[in-house]
Amino acid sequence: MVLAALAGLSGLLALDYYAFPYCAAISGRTRSTRTNGLWVRYTHYFGQKSDAEISALCERLKSAGIRDAYFHVRSLQPNGALKFRYPDQARKLIIAVHAQAPETRAIAWIYAGNARGEGAVVLSDPSVRQKMVAEALWLCTECGFDGVQWDYEICEDGNPDLLRLLEETRAALPKNKILSVAAPMWFPMRAFGWSEDYLSLIAARCDQVAVMCYDTGMLLPRAYVALTAQNVVHVTQAVARGNPRCQVLLGVPTYGKGLFSHNPRAENIANALRGARQGLADPRAHSEVFGGVALFADYTTDEREWETYHKLWLR
Repeated sequence: MVLAALAGLSGLLALDYYAFPYCAAISGRTRSTRTNGLWVRYTHYFGQKSDAEISALCERLKSAGIRDAYFHVRSLQPNGALKFRYPDQARKLIIAVHAQAPETRAIAWIYAGNARGEGAVVLSDPSVRQKMVAEALWLCTECGFDGVQWDYEICEDGNPDLLRLLEETRAALPKNKILSVAAPMWFPMRAFGWSEDYLSLIAARCDQVAVMCYDTGMLLPRAYVALTAQNVVHVTQAVARGNPRCQVLLGVPTYGKGLFSHNPRAENIANALRGARQGLADPRAHSEVFGGVALFADYTTDEREWETYHKLWLR
């Protein structure tokens, strides 16, 4: 009997794995605002794109309602300094974005990896944080970026040093510059990711939290949709409590098969947008702090995925 029950359950799970979401109608709310985001490859900051390619990107930013373009400026050295500095190329890029996609903010996306995140940045060292803040200021004042996004990985829940970095960055940046944080997901029972309490503390120190809703390890599409919906609820609750002026963006994946953490049959843009819509329909969600979704990334999103985005989100 037990074996028969297990076999039956396995069969149902297998059926749901392949049938979902084809047998499930789209539901929930959408936010067809022009306040979405897009992570953009470092080749733009490096000046490796032609004028025509930059113009094409700007057209995409406008048509897709992208308010925040996160331009990757790559990673940091152990002392907190940028590994790559391309001020002339950056200024040319940002002048083009401001002229051709004037509603879009160009944000410098800075990756800072610790020993667990393929890097050697020790955030607890005040001198390292001081250099990081100086680089953020340089990107904004000398290169012309409209703000910075700290992407510190892997950051454990409750890390006080990231809070210190945000405080120090906010104090140094001009008031009109955006301070954004790329954040891991919320998980039930604090299994992984960041807790609501820590998300509230993060929100109190920045202008935007972009939740990376991917690499969850979820195998079942339905489970990934449910987790994404719950992130809308719990992250917006936490951010609204910490800083009602802070905005939440939900990062959605468009890349192919990875390691065990990413199954594209479950984690894809269609399922992520389903989860976002379901989450916004939940009365517990604080939609006033929900800004939109952010696609990861420009270089992995094909035309079919852009069509899905327009159909399920913008329309």
